[in-house]
Amino acid sequence: MIEPDELPPPTPAVAAVLKANERFYQAIETADLDLMREVWVTPEVGEVAAHCVHPGQAAVHGVGKILRSWALVLSRMSYLQFFLTDVRVVLMEPVAVVTCVENILSNLPGDEAGQAGFAGSHYEAVNVYRREDAGGWRLLAHSSAPVFPSPTEGADEE
Repeated sequence: MIEPDELPPPTPAVAAVLKANERFYQAIETADLDLMREVWVTPEVGEVAAHCVHPGQAAVHGVGKILRSWALVLSRMSYLQFFLTDVRVVLMEPVAVVTCVENILSNLPGDEAGQAGFAGSHYEAVNVYRREDAGGWRLLAHSSAPVFPSPTEGADEE
């Protein structure tokens, strides 16, 4: 059995998909809408096929509407940081599927005294990338759903 620390390095194609995935989360963390535009598929493809599901929200279709939805989400956050775990890539040229756990640290609104705090949350995410004609990977679909702790999680076993 191969231990996680002994896994071979990813192939160049998988490494390119992982880099595209990193750029997506970088665009969110930095609230960079120009980078967010670069991450998603081109409008010729994206206005028909692009798909995004924000946690607890209805699906948004089309790159233009998706970018507007991200602008709204990012305008509400002053701090957002992702720690991705359990990242897996399935490559089916010209499509790649990335699944991961989004461990998120975000700001909380301040109370009456102006005190703000931070909160952590966990989401399961699926990101689908499509290889563009120029060879780069662009996001075609993103879906994220919250993971709630089970009542028995962390309980002592007897």
